[in-house]
Amino acid sequence: RIRDGGKPCIMFTIHSANWELLGVCAARFGLDVSVLFRPLNNAILGRKLDRLRGSMMGSLVESRSGALLALSGVLGRGGNIGVLVDQRFHRGLSLPFFGHPAKTNPSLGKLARRFDCDVYGARSVRLPGGRIRLELVGPIDLPRDKGGAVDVEQTMRKVNGIVEGWVRENPGQWLWMHRRWRP
Repeated sequence: RIRDGGKPCIMFTIHSANWELLGVCAARFGLDVSVLFRPLNNAILGRKLDRLRGSMMGSLVESRSGALLALSGVLGRGGNIGVLVDQRFHRGLSLPFFGHPAKTNPSLGKLARRFDCDVYGARSVRLPGGRIRLELVGPIDLPRDKGGAVDVEQTMRKVNGIVEGWVRENPGQWLWMHRRWRP
């Protein structure tokens, strides 16, 4: 439905299990998704990984100044984007995450508001026997303001809640080593 619908969408995921398989699977089934990524600190390994990712996924958008504009361009052309939403964003909204305030990147909500596009959650779950299950949920019913536009803050609260549910279900599969809850 996403691939053939002709309507842009945003897919979000977290650092859980084999999260990069989501982009590989999308590309394998003909779904073009521009994936936002953070380059590795090691430039030599980073270039090798970027070539590998680029050969198996859709286009890659480096997380740096101008990335939001690039993602807007993709959505404006009717394309799809994929973003990780479990990262701390120091200029973000301070929203509850596991009962504590956490700086949350509002970009997903802002883009959903601007383009009034569907939003899906996607996750990777490790199963016994070395198997992986990929799940896609949605489109998610996004909170709206009185004027009918997507409510950015409430949308990000909802996304944080979905992420919490995923982590609670499989806490050992969530890879997060940064201090998400620091002030």
